[in-house]
Amino acid sequence: LAELLECYERLKIDEILPVRSINHGPTTSMYYEDPDGNRIELQVDNFATPEEAYAFMSGPVFAANPIGVEFDPDVVLGQYRSGESIDSVLD
Repeated sequence: LAELLECYERLKIDEILPVRSINHGPTTSMYYEDPDGNRIELQVDNFATPEEAYAFMSGPVFAANPIGVEFDPDVVLGQYRSGESIDSVLD
């Protein structure tokens, strides 16, 4: 997640902002769109192993909301920069 936030911060300097930022559970993504409407996804894994991701996807939180939760990257970046642990900033 730290690398994704640092990439966000670098792109923001050039006024390149995501059109959607979402914690999918197993992954966290930021979606960007160019002037022609082409989209790309920058993504990081939220779990260290595939087994951990599978366990999460088999659980009640993912069953209740398989799409995930949108987040404000500026808020999450601020939490990260203020010293909050990387594991807690998306909780």
